[in-house]
Amino acid sequence: MSDVILAAFHGGLGDNLQFSTLPEEFHKQQGRDTYIWSQASFRNQEIYDLVWGCNPYVKGIKDGEWSAGDTPERHKTLLKNGIANWEVLHDLKPTNKYPKIYYQPEKVDAFKNIILVDLSSISWAKRRSEAGISMADEGKKILDAYESIKKEHEGKTFLGVEFTQNVSGTPLIEPDVTGIVEIESIFSYVDLIYSSFGVISLHSGQSVLASSIKNQYNNDLEVYCIMDKYEYEDQKRRSIYIFDNVTYSIY
Repeated sequence: MSDVILAAFHGGLGDNLQFSTLPEEFHKQQGRDTYIWSQASFRNQEIYDLVWGCNPYVKGIKDGEWSAGDTPERHKTLLKNGIANWEVLHDLKPTNKYPKIYYQPEKVDAFKNIILVDLSSISWAKRRSEAGISMADEGKKILDAYESIKKEHEGKTFLGVEFTQNVSGTPLIEPDVTGIVEIESIFSYVDLIYSSFGVISLHSGQSVLASSIKNQYNNDLEVYCIMDKYEYEDQKRRSIYIFDNVTYSIY
């Protein structure tokens, strides 16, 4: 059979993770090799490195016709679970419920009582700016939701995250945290999420990544995603980016 040439229409972390199970399933179910399309774009190189570079079922980068991913007119809702839905839409037997990474994280023992707080999001800010939504009003609702989560875990230490490279957008919301941890790479970020008690984020690539880490490496990880009710219901209806191992704090 022909090779699979895969790409996400958008280049974000969550955009790519939603297709992360496909190369393995193409190999196992159809005996096909998967390549990443040469014209695929990524918000930063580390997204490619983590999602595809570490994936042993991705054979490399290739020219040709874009044949897998969210190609035009492909998406429709057949199943309630987004990952399984994409598998069915690619003529695969639905096998997975969560995205996958193929990087084995390293344990950082000092973080076992830490809850990471990452309220940065390029796509979140862009969507609200385009819709003319007040960032101040939205920010207050998000901070209220964050404070509610904090009250549930009063014995834990809350640390904000700051990337040494500008890979996640400028934080528009500044939550009350005990301190800041600097993150040098996406792989270090995976290590810390894996090692922590929990993580709090907006509805962005971080929550998709945390879902995969919880499923694969740390079932006790507490994953919180703060998002507005309209977006939650819309994404749930469309079977994208909503996972049952994430706790959604809806405002």
